[in-house]
Amino acid sequence: MLASVAIGGGGGDAPELRPGLEEGDITPGIEGFLFTALVVVLLIIVVRDLAKRMRRMKYRAQVEDEFAGTEPEFPGEVTEAEISAAQQRSRSAAAEARFGPAPAKPAANPSSAEPEIEPENHTNPPTSR
Repeated sequence: MLASVAIGGGGGDAPELRPGLEEGDITPGIEGFLFTALVVVLLIIVVRDLAKRMRRMKYRAQVEDEFAGTEPEFPGEVTEAEISAAQQRSRSAAAEARFGPAPAKPAANPSSAEPEIEPENHTNPPTSR
């Protein structure tokens, strides 16, 4: 079985064309090449125009933010998202369903907490005799 399959996937000699069919009839020819070249050129033009517009939008946003006195925000920059209470409840419910209930936070007991350490007063250094 393996002996009948030639390496390269073709399986032998090239088949003969049907009578009345020429090699030029089954290839894309110059028209196919020109169409492909046109598509490539148009794609290059569109991508360059897109990059130019993105640069312009980024610059305008930066200028507007500087004029308004705020920090500029660029597309693709990771910023902290604000979520609603309903979204937070949904996230909590999904996490609880997946991982189980969240562990209870220990209550803050002022009597068991460590006493605060007062900073040393360095304004009057001790004198040594």
